[in-house]
Amino acid sequence: MTRSSVPDRLSPRAGIAGLVIVLALALAACSAGASPEASGPPAGSGGPVVSPRPSGTLTPGQLRIAVMQRLGPRWWCDPDFYPLARSDEEQLAIERFPEMRAEGDVFGAVVADLGLAGSATFTDAQKLAVYRLWKAASSFPFDSLGGGRYRFDYSAQPVAGASEGLRTTGTIDGHGTIAIETQTATGQPNCPICLARGTPIDTPAGFVAVEDLALGAPVWTMDVDGRRIAGVVIAVGSTVAPADHQVIRLTLADGRTVTASPGHPLADGRRLGDLRVGDLVDGSVAIDLESVPYTGGETFDLVASGPTGVYFSDGIALGTTLR
Repeated sequence: MTRSSVPDRLSPRAGIAGLVIVLALALAACSAGASPEASGPPAGSGGPVVSPRPSGTLTPGQLRIAVMQRLGPRWWCDPDFYPLARSDEEQLAIERFPEMRAEGDVFGAVVADLGLAGSATFTDAQKLAVYRLWKAASSFPFDSLGGGRYRFDYSAQPVAGASEGLRTTGTIDGHGTIAIETQTATGQPNCPICLARGTPIDTPAGFVAVEDLALGAPVWTMDVDGRRIAGVVIAVGSTVAPADHQVIRLTLADGRTVTASPGHPLADGRRLGDLRVGDLVDGSVAIDLESVPYTGGETFDLVASGPTGVYFSDGIALGTTLR
């Protein structure tokens, strides 16, 4: 399933003191849609493009904002515009404001970027502005590499007149230095909706409902050799489900089960809706695939840190729809 449109409503404004001004000026020649004279390799070449190094050390939240400043407005499945545009976005912002404030790091970076640092109270319009930027900044994979460095995977909206956006993978360090690894043209985001409310996610402390996991929460993930390892949540997302939405309840022969939208992927890329009884799944066999009406209001997804982004529900390895 795809959205019919992605509104240009999330362009962050310059505002991280010192860094963003310097970074934006220094990197303008390398940004998407740059002039022919810009230096650096062409999109998709994989060669490094390294920005000048501003002074100061930034938090992960500030670095997320710096990536957005560098690459342009995010192209993603905004949960308030997919599958249907909502008319109560401001009310949602007011309701979620305590959650955003409690998150802390990204919230602080967003507030500073919007010129609201030091504010003790916020108007409803200001809460809406914070919400729009906060939800976009929290939704893209941002994986710690240690030593203050992070790897990101970011899709930007098309520039004026273009039909395709730009997907960029790269790294950013604590000083805001961005090294681009790959840049490729990308089409309109595929926006499947994901895990049912209450789906248990495997964590080192036991099961946690998917809707209760936030950025930085510990989860089990998988390394490139298929081994379960400890990780953390590096991106979160949720989507309002249409009233007639159906989900698939997968049951395996060993008793494990998971309930998610038909478009949600397993770790090997197969979607739940494509499975058949008798298929091998994660070391067991699918014995039941039941399509059931969904009344949970929203569906949820996340990305785990590490090279695969995989996470587990009831021991079943799942992929993500957020990258």
